[in-house]
Amino acid sequence: MSHIFRNPSVRTSLAAGLALLAAAFPPPAFAAEPGNGNGKTTVVFVCLHGSVKSQMAAAHFNRIASERGLPYAAVSRGIEVDASIPTRIRDGLYLDGLAPTDDIPIGLTADEAGRATVVVAFDAVPEERRGTSEVTYWSDVPPATKDYVAARDVIVRHINTLVPTLVSTAPVGETLRGVVASVNERNDSITVRLSPSGVDGDFRVQDGLVFDAVRYGDQIEFTVLVIDGAKTIVQIRKE
Repeated sequence: MSHIFRNPSVRTSLAAGLALLAAAFPPPAFAAEPGNGNGKTTVVFVCLHGSVKSQMAAAHFNRIASERGLPYAAVSRGIEVDASIPTRIRDGLYLDGLAPTDDIPIGLTADEAGRATVVVAFDAVPEERRGTSEVTYWSDVPPATKDYVAARDVIVRHINTLVPTLVSTAPVGETLRGVVASVNERNDSITVRLSPSGVDGDFRVQDGLVFDAVRYGDQIEFTVLVIDGAKTIVQIRKE
């Protein structure tokens, strides 16, 4: 057979064929990890074993964030991690069209907690694991292994309350778009219904002349900086 591959025309044909195969079957695309330069910020959900409520919360949060076009990604973490995720939780997520964020639960580190945008816990987080973060506790979620649906509904309700607070917290220098929902000259602020999420965000106005430039219902693009701890519009234009 070796004499066949020494034939230049055969080698050329084989190379062309391999190139066509490579184009037809590209390598699989892997999802970018949150916080690794993909422009997303991380929300960390924590439960004792990292295998039940935190997995549910991370999966449902990522679904909601994706549906609303939000630049956030959630991960699931544990304190005393299990070796696997219970079948009942996998099945419940599967019926919701979702999957656990990890095949094997992962433990929380103080460094990861400190770098997170938000840390939400269902069980106590030891001080040495929380780093510099402030932990928000959702302590009213019922046992998910006994009643997945009841636990899921409470978790999703909490997520829907959490999301607007994240959306309105604009990163420094971020350019946003939306529709002016209200104008409050007395408080030097405007409310913008952000695109594409549809969530209202409140912003301080640095220059009072903005009130002469925009009105309720205007479609705008604007740049936000955090000044004196407040999200402040420093540049704005109507679209």
